Amino acid sequence: MSQPCLNAATCFPDATVPLGYRCGCQTGFTGSTCENDKRICKDNTCWNNGTCIEVNSTTVDKNGTTFYCNCSESFTGVHCELKVNLCINITCQNHGICRTINMSWSCICLTPSLYYGNYCEIQTSALKVKQALSRSFASVAITALVLTCSFVIIMDILKYVFKIDPVKAERLKQLRAKKAAKSKPKPKAPNVAIRFQYVA
Repeated sequence: MSQPCLNAATCFPDATVPLGYRCGCQTGFTGSTCENDKRICKDNTCWNNGTCIEVNSTTVDKNGTTFYCNCSESFTGVHCELKVNLCINITCQNHGICRTINMSWSCICLTPSLYYGNYCEIQTSALKVKQALSRSFASVAITALVLTCSFVIIMDILKYVFKIDPVKAERLKQLRAKKAAKSKPKPKAPNVAIRFQYVA
C-alpha cells in the first residue's frame, strides 16, 4: 500500500523477512528497496539523444568503458557530448564564417552583397563595378597630379636654367594696368543745388 520499492520495482508480501515484504528489483538495481542503481547504461549516460549499449562484461570498449554510446547525427564522443565539427579543414575567404549544419559545412558570407560562393570567394557585380569606379577615379587623380608636377617642374627649368620667365609679360601687363588705374584722375562729383520752397 505504501509502495516502499523504488525504481519501478515490484513489491511482494513476504512474512519470512522482518519488513513483511520483498522488492523484486528491475535489472541493474539492488538493495532492500532497490535503491541502488548499478546499471551500466543509466538515463544520463549518453547525451543528446544518444543510445547506450552495454558491452559484454568480458570485453572493455576502446574508451575504457563497459558501454558504448550510439550517438545521434551531429554528435560524437564517449557520452555523445561533442558536436561534430566539419569546419576544421575549411577556410572561408573574405571574412566568411564556417558553420556545421545538418552534418554538412557551409560558409556564411558576412557581406553577401559583396561576396558569395561555397567559400565566399566570388565577387558580386556590385563589388566589381565599385572597384572599377575606384580605379578610374584613382587614375584620374594620379594623371592630374602628374600633370601639375610636370608643369611646375617645366616652369622652374625655364625660369632658373634658361632664364626664361613665361609669366613675366603677364605680370608686367598687370602692373601697368594697376599704375594706369591709379594715375587716372577721379571724376569729380557734380554740384547739386538744393532749393527749398516754403508753403504757407
